[in-house]
Amino acid sequence: MRWLMLLNQFARRWRSFWFSVGSRRALAEALLGALGLTALLVGFLWVSGLFPMQLVGMPYLYLVILLYGICAVFWCVVRQRFRSSGRWRWPREALVGLGLGLAPGLVAFGFTLWLMQQIVVNDPRREHVPLDIALKTALAAGAFALLMCALGYFSLRLAVRYWQLRRTRLQWELTNAHLMVALTGAGLISLLAIWIALSSSGQHPQNVLLTALFMLILSAMGILLILPPVVLFSYFFARRTTRRIKALTTATSALRVGDYSVQVPVVGQDEVAQLQADFNAMAAELDRAVRELQEERDTVARLLAARRELIASVSHELRTPVATLRSYLESTRVHWNGEPPATLRQDLEVMEHETVHLQTLIDDLFLLSRAEVGRLELHTEPADIGELARGVVAAVAPLAWEQSRIEVVVEASGELPLALVDGSRVEQSLRNLLHNAVRHTAPGGIVAVAVAPEDDGMLAVRVRDTGEGIALEDLPHVWERFYRGANTRNAPGNGSGLGLALVKELTEAMGGSVAVESEPGMGSCFTLRLPVAASSRAQLEKPAAMSLLAG
Repeated sequence: MRWLMLLNQFARRWRSFWFSVGSRRALAEALLGALGLTALLVGFLWVSGLFPMQLVGMPYLYLVILLYGICAVFWCVVRQRFRSSGRWRWPREALVGLGLGLAPGLVAFGFTLWLMQQIVVNDPRREHVPLDIALKTALAAGAFALLMCALGYFSLRLAVRYWQLRRTRLQWELTNAHLMVALTGAGLISLLAIWIALSSSGQHPQNVLLTALFMLILSAMGILLILPPVVLFSYFFARRTTRRIKALTTATSALRVGDYSVQVPVVGQDEVAQLQADFNAMAAELDRAVRELQEERDTVARLLAARRELIASVSHELRTPVATLRSYLESTRVHWNGEPPATLRQDLEVMEHETVHLQTLIDDLFLLSRAEVGRLELHTEPADIGELARGVVAAVAPLAWEQSRIEVVVEASGELPLALVDGSRVEQSLRNLLHNAVRHTAPGGIVAVAVAPEDDGMLAVRVRDTGEGIALEDLPHVWERFYRGANTRNAPGNGSGLGLALVKELTEAMGGSVAVESEPGMGSCFTLRLPVAASSRAQLEKPAAMSLLAG
């Protein structure tokens, strides 16, 4: 196992060695490290006998310069990391290439200048080479070495970069596939042309060699001419497809971070276009599902908040009657010394009143809870709302006049259509509205109940008073449970705040709706809109149809 760990560690270090340093360090390592590599190569060639002192009139030092340049270029290319972006990326690459060629260029310049001087010294019969010609020749040799190193560096860097992009970019992968097809076809055609040329040439070896060399040069030139347009064509052809895929990738990233409204343009009719359309449909479906989940979350949050508020309000409302009952019971128990206390009858009346209030509160809460979960029992049937209103007013009016000197009246004609409602629930709603109106109307005021049909087939029951009215900031909340206005929140005898909420739940459960209009100091008007029975609706529409026919 130890050798496996060592092998893995060596593999990690080996991978981290390549393309891992900056430009300056890579250049320094290349210029210094190439000396060692060149020395090793020259030593190997010298020992093996493959390194003669002179090659066809060219001194062996030129070969050493060539080896040094190749080693420096290779080392710098494989050590320098690639920068994906940056303003100075290409100027930096140019400086590195020129820096690599600077050392071989200087050596070539100095050696060529020295060599031309040695020609005159070794052969005195030759004329002395002018200094300007020697300098021009040395400069040409140095510039040639410098440019060869720079071009070699650029070519190798482009090749390595192309190979890396081919592995990481689909656009370059497709370009490489097209390029390989073109190169393979060109190579096969070149080999076929060389074979035909060799077959048609004479049997002399020199003719065969010259023909093969000529055909190879022609093939290489043809391939070099073909490569640029093939690469450009393949690049721009693949670019159209990869742009669409890149747009999909960008949209997928946006979708992953939560942007469910992202969409991509559908281009074409191929598989990528189908993928784009499927992605748009998926994103739209996800957007819809997320919106629904957010709405459900908000609804649940509101329900939880309302439930917490309800529990707090119920606890507060139940605390008062329970505390009153407990205090009176304790007082009765303490003062009971064999004979009933003198205030027993009055205490029992107070306890009875608080018990009734507590029972009413519990009944209202139970009714609201059943209405909330949709389990409220309703017995709907055609009912005369005018008759119901007159009965409720007849029961409430004497008590309102006796206790508060408030007059309660009703306005309901005898030609009203029947409403499809639960009569007992309508009476309960009217009683709550009347008690609420009487409680908020000053002595000498009037509370009027009016019943009239509406144009849209509904029957409107309006309870209007001349009381104190409702503040504008309180108006949107009057139908909420346990809500009471700021001016009546702490006033005694103002109820528990469930009456209007109960009216709303009962009316909506019967298919109707509620509304309120109020102006501070001018009174309020609560409206119940109830559905009309089908037979009554037909009777209402029949005279209108007859009048149209008569017209």
